Amino acid sequence: MDLNILSGDYLFSSPSGEPSGYFGILTAGFVVLFLVSLGAWFRRSKLAVNNPIHRRYIRRLAESGLWTSGFGLFLALMRYIQLDYLDAPILMLLLLLVMIALVGYYVYDYSERYPAAVWKVQATQARHEYRPAPRRKVAAKPVRPNNPRGKRRR
Repeated sequence: MDLNILSGDYLFSSPSGEPSGYFGILTAGFVVLFLVSLGAWFRRSKLAVNNPIHRRYIRRLAESGLWTSGFGLFLALMRYIQLDYLDAPILMLLLLLVMIALVGYYVYDYSERYPAAVWKVQATQARHEYRPAPRRKVAAKPVRPNNPRGKRRR
């Protein structure tokens, strides 16, 4: 039997039978991605101690990983319980294409935007470091008369 995985008959039909071993490996990959993203999201302050730009980058990357792997696990669950229309292979193919596009976007973001943001933070810190300290304004003390009325000093 010749099975073309990019044909419309295969992509838009609900597969029958048990999922293959390759689909199990794909599901395990989604579980690993979900757990790694969850760990990075919770531990981002320890991964980037003194770098708020890197912490923000890790947060964005982890959130994307959580969303895509969560959606992948949902689609895998629909495939395992064989729910019609939600177990179509086109949905998993679209998810994998979105994941590839996200990897490309984050590689671009890390190579182009991240260095510019780090430079801006370092320039701001350097500007604040060499700026003279602001002078304190001495507030004028209120003038008190020598003889307050009604009260005597001891």
